[in-house]
Amino acid sequence: MKRWRAASLAAAAALVLSGCGGTGGGGGSGDGKGELLVWVDNTRMPAAQQYEKAHPDLKMRIVTIPPDAGYVPTKISLANRTRSGWPDVVFLANPAEAATLASEKFGYAAPLDGLVPKTVRDGFTPGSLETCTFGGKTYCLRNDIAPTVLWYDAKLMKRYGYQVPKTWAEYQRTGLKAAEEHPGTIVGAVNGKYGAGIYFGSSGCPTRDTLSLTEVHIDLGRPDCTRVADLLQPLARAKAVTTVLPIDPGFAKFGKGDKILMLPAPAWFGDFMFGPAFKVPGGRIAAAPMPTWPGESKPYAGQVGGGAFLVSAHADGRTRQAADLVRRLTTDVNLQAKQPTYPAFTAAAKKWGEAESKDPYYASDPMPALSAAANALRPGFGAVRFEADWQSSFNDTFVKAVDSGGNLRSSLGSWQDKLEAAAKTSGYTVG
Repeated sequence: MKRWRAASLAAAAALVLSGCGGTGGGGGSGDGKGELLVWVDNTRMPAAQQYEKAHPDLKMRIVTIPPDAGYVPTKISLANRTRSGWPDVVFLANPAEAATLASEKFGYAAPLDGLVPKTVRDGFTPGSLETCTFGGKTYCLRNDIAPTVLWYDAKLMKRYGYQVPKTWAEYQRTGLKAAEEHPGTIVGAVNGKYGAGIYFGSSGCPTRDTLSLTEVHIDLGRPDCTRVADLLQPLARAKAVTTVLPIDPGFAKFGKGDKILMLPAPAWFGDFMFGPAFKVPGGRIAAAPMPTWPGESKPYAGQVGGGAFLVSAHADGRTRQAADLVRRLTTDVNLQAKQPTYPAFTAAAKKWGEAESKDPYYASDPMPALSAAANALRPGFGAVRFEADWQSSFNDTFVKAVDSGGNLRSSLGSWQDKLEAAAKTSGYTVG
């Protein structure tokens, strides 16, 4: 049996595939009335309600919001114009939006360094709060993270006589061999954040290295960028990697046809994609650490997903209450152990993993690989205000080259130009 959070898992899986959720809302005023106005998605609603029940003297109003990209910044922008209606606490399903909400233009997110003790912040998975940190100040707390691992089909590996690769060179050789011996088999997906965040993110290529709220480092000519192009070039030519978006329903054809040999992907793919979306039967999928890049002694993980909580700079007398709520929702071990995705708080992740380890869907316990990945997040992958352009520019350059059989190294120059333009338009100085 799937663990007790299967109902939540199914709902969240539907949310991933539909790209929408919640019941609207976001209106009203949380200022000047002494009530704590909280915006959360459907998945976080039960936790917020538990907090409300445990604090009967605290007047709260909890509003469900959809996880759609851009929804929160749009609503906060409206509140800024009317000077009312700011939520005291908001959940971001798209943590990159923290860069927008903390910017001088928005002035929404309050620094949490003086509100959440360092001892508490130190309890989060190393590197997980980098998304929330600008100019040395922490503007949000991560609820969950999405470190990448090398998912693979243990049954196919055994059937074909292949070994799980430990290095990217081995990964490339295995992918090319599989493409030749078993045509149609794939070992990866290259599209949008599922290419840029997984391959370039794990390699440490500075596509979005935030130095502050106004400075970003972008340099795609570095070896940790060109080595990604060199890795994927022959795999693209052999059709061993696909440009079909993994959350596109069409990707299921690979799972149904026993064509997914390996797939570097975020932690949440284990529960939400391989079975529900890709239709891979139970007892086959396993997780290994990401392969190690040349010249390095350990594997690093990229990031694709996760969520974060912010506290409003307009909370006035409710700032401490808002910070306490955010702290509770992100660090309460028993509460976090019930959520469907990998908790950012280390102690909660350990508790959460106890159930994950026993899940019979997997061919073997995935937690060793997931835990290792969570503790090996590659630095330099920051939250940026040009998130949408970061993805679309990747597709317009690198992915286009993959589809056309072009030179992937050469496409990096075009991607660099588009990233720099997007960053400058978003108010960054590019270094």
